[in-house]
Amino acid sequence: MMVIRSTRRGQGKHPGRIAGRVCGITVSCAMTLAIAAGGAAPAREAEYPLGTAAATKTQDVFGILHAGTISGELYIVNDFQIDRSGTIIDYGLTGADEPIATAVGGGEHAAGTAANTLTKVSSGLKAMPWTVRVRYSLNGPNVDSSAVSGANGLVGLHVTVSPNPLADTDYATTTIPVIAFTVPTKVTSAITGSSGTLVTQNGTDMLVVAVGRPARTTSFDFFFNAKHCSMSPLAVAAVEASDIAEFSRSMTALATRASNLSDIAIGGGKHDTKLLNRLKTMRDEEQDKATQAIAAADPAYQQAFHDYMAAYVTSYTGHLSGSIGDSTQMSALLGTAAELKGDTPVAHAVAKISDATNDRSAARSHQGAVDAIDDAIRQIELRGTTGLAADLKRQAASQLSRAAKDFKTGQKMMHDAMIPFSMAYTDAYTRHLSKMTGGTAAGAGAHAEQAIEQTNDEFASNKNLTSDNQKVQAALDTMAAAKAREGQGNMLLTLAALIAKSDGDASGTAKATAADWKTVTATGLASYASQRRAGTRIGGGSDGGSDGGSEGGSEGGSEGTDPDAAASAPAAPLASTRTLYGLSGQTHGIETDMSGTVNDVVAVETAADIIKNAVDTLTADGTSSSTALTRAIAEARTAVSKASTSGGNRPDADATEASRIGRQGASRDVVTPVNTHTTGARFLMVTDGL
Repeated sequence: MMVIRSTRRGQGKHPGRIAGRVCGITVSCAMTLAIAAGGAAPAREAEYPLGTAAATKTQDVFGILHAGTISGELYIVNDFQIDRSGTIIDYGLTGADEPIATAVGGGEHAAGTAANTLTKVSSGLKAMPWTVRVRYSLNGPNVDSSAVSGANGLVGLHVTVSPNPLADTDYATTTIPVIAFTVPTKVTSAITGSSGTLVTQNGTDMLVVAVGRPARTTSFDFFFNAKHCSMSPLAVAAVEASDIAEFSRSMTALATRASNLSDIAIGGGKHDTKLLNRLKTMRDEEQDKATQAIAAADPAYQQAFHDYMAAYVTSYTGHLSGSIGDSTQMSALLGTAAELKGDTPVAHAVAKISDATNDRSAARSHQGAVDAIDDAIRQIELRGTTGLAADLKRQAASQLSRAAKDFKTGQKMMHDAMIPFSMAYTDAYTRHLSKMTGGTAAGAGAHAEQAIEQTNDEFASNKNLTSDNQKVQAALDTMAAAKAREGQGNMLLTLAALIAKSDGDASGTAKATAADWKTVTATGLASYASQRRAGTRIGGGSDGGSDGGSEGGSEGGSEGTDPDAAASAPAAPLASTRTLYGLSGQTHGIETDMSGTVNDVVAVETAADIIKNAVDTLTADGTSSSTALTRAIAEARTAVSKASTSGGNRPDADATEASRIGRQGASRDVVTPVNTHTTGARFLMVTDGL
């Protein structure tokens, strides 16, 4: 937490100055995630220049929890919208919690354009507006997360989301927290949760979503019977929204930013351009194949399934005798079973549905290949190709082995699902047919087609019958996912051979460049190479140690060519463009920082997909299926309205500066209240997975 002390030093537009100190954060539960944001806007003095542009900034803030403790590092993507041409000065923090200025983009920005930067805040300097506490239980008692991972039994997940008293801004009052995570269907088939929890099946995962309340502590309990327990990271996202549409837009934008974090935080290497271009072409070709194959296979399967059910009940109808009744006539069903072998319409329909099911699954293999190529491209951009071929071979073996097991699991699921589905279908069909024939088998064949249509309609609307449908769909999804994994594995083998050949053709220089990827390819993290430089002040002096002055002096000098001007420049430190703040005085090596950053980015990008699916669940067809979300939005809207009317404009802010300040003159910046041009922030907090 940063405590702001302000003292008045005269009258006019620049009456105040900031002094700060750092306070520790105590973790009181098994897993706690807390982050902080900026506070009331400080009055500006000459040492905090504003730049000449009129610009507003929004922030996407990502916080990561590792191994049950707060990592403390925040990744903040700053988006600037320029309303009036000029230069932009933005502020981060040094390791001593002092504001440090950066000239965004290093030059002039035209009106109507945009810019972005990445800020990384070191451990202990800031905390998010929401605290998330997570506890686990296994068969009753509370346990560590490590005891739950891989366990069998009743697993409990107990989550509390509460406003963080260490936070400096009003975001806990005005944002809507959403909790989301997934559990594979192979681990459990059902999850129960507290009131307001939504549980849906999303492919081969069970998706769990719960909505918290602005400014209030809310707790949620989730339970499921697990087999070899595993689950995704727990994602907690928070945005401001005045209605469902704005909630959907903001959450989707946050998830999209999270999924692209590596492009900003890590960047791509300049090596292996020829190979990367070839892989991108391969990916596009596979994507086209996937699109075409799925577009052809899915409707073909639907038609084959319809034809199969029609052949099945038509045969069944032919074996009906006497009084039909309102449920399946077993003698007729046995007659149909006898036709499953031989040259019969039912046997042909079974063969066709079997082929169509396999084709539907196989069509996803191209999508799996796309995923494999995408992953390889990202790996090359992050690490080069050294050692990658061997890694891909190992991944391929694992994927292909799991694909084979999962496909067999899907086949068994389909077998188990089709038995109750078929019985339920013939029960419904018999009931409709009986009404049309007056309960007798005589003339039943003339009504078969109409009875099939009514049965299909009932299966689409009846809750109990829909459940039978969902079990069939789950089996289809499992087989499709297995084939996608198989396609991924096969493509990994292809890529391994291709990359091995590329390595063999590479020059010694290229190999040497790729070998130490953590220090040479992360263009987005170039400032790691001069991390001590972040504490350097213009005109000399350093927070970062004896070597900081010389490095900082050369960088600082580039901001101005006149030594006298530099000597009389504002006292605020000025960092290079795209500096990741908070690195001053750190003792870890560059490689350690880089490796941790890659892991953090992967965690955030995993959570991005979960949040996207959660938004789809909460705002299906543009309307909310959750009363909890509707209530939370109403409360957030009221809180924003109160904050806007009670804050009041600063009397000492001129019109230009007021246009750059957030809500009614209050700073809304997560890093430092010196940034009065920040108008809003979105948050994503991510825990470890199991």
